[in-house]
Amino acid sequence: MCDDLVGAVLLAALEQRFTEGLLPPLGPQAIIHPNGFIKLPLARTAGGAARLFLHVWQTDSADADAHDHRWAFASAVLRGELSHTLMDVTVAPGSTGSKGADEFVVARYQPEVGKHCFDVSRRERAVVDRRRTHVFSAGRRYGMEAFAFHRAHALAGAMTFVARGLPQRSHARVLLDDETSMPVMKPWRPLDVVERRRHLRDALEALG
Repeated sequence: MCDDLVGAVLLAALEQRFTEGLLPPLGPQAIIHPNGFIKLPLARTAGGAARLFLHVWQTDSADADAHDHRWAFASAVLRGELSHTLMDVTVAPGSTGSKGADEFVVARYQPEVGKHCFDVSRRERAVVDRRRTHVFSAGRRYGMEAFAFHRAHALAGAMTFVARGLPQRSHARVLLDDETSMPVMKPWRPLDVVERRRHLRDALEALG
């Protein structure tokens, strides 16, 4: 992911003029994600294989729970610093005995229009076998395969460009302490046009 390409995508989103290789995003509305970052759709590739986003963390924030994604993604850090704690996880049918410190309940997560659905009916348990944390500062790039369990933490002001692949299944998975600790999902607040343009200009400035 070269800086010229990132800059071209950001500029296209700012000016709403897309080249032959880019199309407007499917959902152009920028929102504040419940995990504490702004999620701003930028564009999608003409062949439909990737969707491009800008993520901006306004405060120090971390994912509420470890989780995976339905898709692979690649990311470039434009500003600030964030970390990902990756986890090697074994998922199996739930046991009836007491739960260890590194054992979690697996909830299947699937967003629907106007709501978030968490399903623990399969009674799956996950054991975290290993954790490792990677820190990424401005100028660094990284990628993650689909279905990799992780938790992200970002410093206030961190900004990343994200290229997301096609979904490889219908749901993601979230690791919970128990069946009663279902996440409380806050509403996704939309950003107005002025805020959207400001973040796009900040991202272009970060690229220099």
